[in-house]
Amino acid sequence: MNIRKPADYSVLFSELDKLIAAQLPQMELYREIGRVVSSRAEKGAAVAASEHLQVTYPAAEGFSPRNLRRMRDFYRMYGDAPELLAAAMRLNWTQNVVIMEAELTMDERCWYIRKAAESGLSKKELLRMIERAEHSEIALGESVDTCYTVENDEFSEKNQYEEYPVYLPRQYLPQPHGPLLFPQPAKGKRPVRHNSGRFRCYLHRGNR
Repeated sequence: MNIRKPADYSVLFSELDKLIAAQLPQMELYREIGRVVSSRAEKGAAVAASEHLQVTYPAAEGFSPRNLRRMRDFYRMYGDAPELLAAAMRLNWTQNVVIMEAELTMDERCWYIRKAAESGLSKKELLRMIERAEHSEIALGESVDTCYTVENDEFSEKNQYEEYPVYLPRQYLPQPHGPLLFPQPAKGKRPVRHNSGRFRCYLHRGNR
């Protein structure tokens, strides 16, 4: 009969004690606890961390097993997306829990994180917005800033080399059997070749 050897959490407990001693703001503390716990492969690491914190710091709140799992999941969810993590750090823990536990894509989470930061939404208001799927009401083609995520980074890579259409005034259209007609550059302008390399146009220096 194989007897499983108890996990040694002494290093984990030592790191947690250092974090508590640092007296970090709540969101920074929770992020760092999540980072430390998520680095452990043992399934019981979050529970062990919770028990240690509650026994060692009985006056402190927020260290239930459920909340420690949330801290771990918070770091795992945003740890590889620095911009999104930085945005989430501007919210309070309650707002983050609401967004994190909702069934949303990373881009949708980014939308709600920014909306909550801009409007200072309460838990109730945030839940109502998510239930109504208000992120889907963004007009198509609306220019909005998005956080860096793997999803939109892959989309960007696919489209970064696509050419945008160039619209020319009528007087510059090609003449029968002739080239495109462009005036010579005025003083303070410089020629710029379009990506296609087939014709040349002139832009002000400040336009690029």
